Amino acid sequence: MHRWLVPRVVWPLAERVGGRRMLTELRRLRELQWRHPEEIERRTLLQLRALLTHAGRHVPYYRALFARAGMTPDDVRDLSALARLPITSKADLRAVFPDGALADNLPARRRQPMLTSGSTGLPFTFFWDREASDVLLGTYLFALEWARVGIWDPRLTIAVPAYFATNAVAESALRRVGRRVILGERGLNLASDRVTTETFRQAVEHIARRGRYFIRGYPAAIARLARQLLEERVPAPGAPAVVMTYSETLTQADATSIREGFGCEVVNYYASWDVPQMAQTCPDNRDVLHVNSGRVLLRVVRADGSTAAPGESGRVVVTDLANQVMPLINYAIGDHAVVGTECPCGRGLPTLASIEGRDTEVISTPDGRRINATFLGHFLAFVVGVIPYVWEYQLAQTTVSSVTLRVVPTPRFTAEYGKKLATELGALLGPGVAVEVEVVARIPVESSGKRLIIKSALSSPAVAHPPRG
Repeated sequence: MHRWLVPRVVWPLAERVGGRRMLTELRRLRELQWRHPEEIERRTLLQLRALLTHAGRHVPYYRALFARAGMTPDDVRDLSALARLPITSKADLRAVFPDGALADNLPARRRQPMLTSGSTGLPFTFFWDREASDVLLGTYLFALEWARVGIWDPRLTIAVPAYFATNAVAESALRRVGRRVILGERGLNLASDRVTTETFRQAVEHIARRGRYFIRGYPAAIARLARQLLEERVPAPGAPAVVMTYSETLTQADATSIREGFGCEVVNYYASWDVPQMAQTCPDNRDVLHVNSGRVLLRVVRADGSTAAPGESGRVVVTDLANQVMPLINYAIGDHAVVGTECPCGRGLPTLASIEGRDTEVISTPDGRRINATFLGHFLAFVVGVIPYVWEYQLAQTTVSSVTLRVVPTPRFTAEYGKKLATELGALLGPGVAVEVEVVARIPVESSGKRLIIKSALSSPAVAHPPRG
């Protein structure tokens, strides 16, 4: 019922009577995706210039930043002009927070306080713009459409650890009931550090009696659950329509485990607390992610701040086009990515070939190279052929000349294969690096509940570029 009723009755009624704009945003994104790249860029530029004008007049931090750069919003005649503007970091905004980072012309009621998990080692307090809530909801509905599910489909979330799930502020019962009755939204949360095949089966039986549901959450935890289902040799209680992963780097090994364990496709949903809904796997081509240019301007930049070319890796720098309360302009999100090429699907939205992980998830070699999580994953999956032998892995570096590869083995893992892993990884890292392979029952997660693929005890510079293969 909700699949028919919500898009045809509920959303239009919410716009006409309640003044909500999520349906307008959804329709805008549906139309925008098929526009030519040059037209999409022109539209993005108009949004950017309006945001720059607002920030330059009303946000002390950006007013001073523009002055130091000798720039005004009128100087930004194309998106490449952002390369002239200094990149803003979390540390920069923390230093001036709150007064210097907030727009002085907007009422306090528009400020929605938020806090990142600190998975980059730098917890960050910031504000969302409450006036942008319909934009975010419309964008989320659009992302669900790309994943071929709806907000009315039962959702199983496997993400935050038990501690956060227990201590989080609960949504009001009235609002929860209202969303279920009006939108048909039903969901259950399973703690990423406590989920078992038994609790998973119970959850599916509870929320998906009609069979159709989808899963969202951290890829490492979902992949671990998928592997446990495979080991039990008992099919999942009804295959989910799709698995949407976020917050961690999706490795080739984890993606393979999820597809095999759940019998469905995997969608990589690139988002963060400070800048939500940045990119998602193309619905027709799982080899690329499309950037959501309707609400963010995402650049992959070289060390000098210039925009990287297709195939190049660099820092992810974003501008949130919807947040006027606390603008995030030319903002280093803390990730690395590879620029994609034009997608054959026909959509004009920019592409990313891959998300390579956090700035801090790199291994330093004695010869000065820096190897990131995605490069390591591709090396282990396609060069060493790790997938049949290893369920899960983490590379830990204690010194520049010493690393340990922790592996959770499959039944096919042998001591001989462990020696091969050490040899091949040693050849990749180069002479002077001692490599140990440690077989473990489980890879520990961080306090945020996320699993790091690379964990280095070495201090990492702000800019880290992986080798190009």
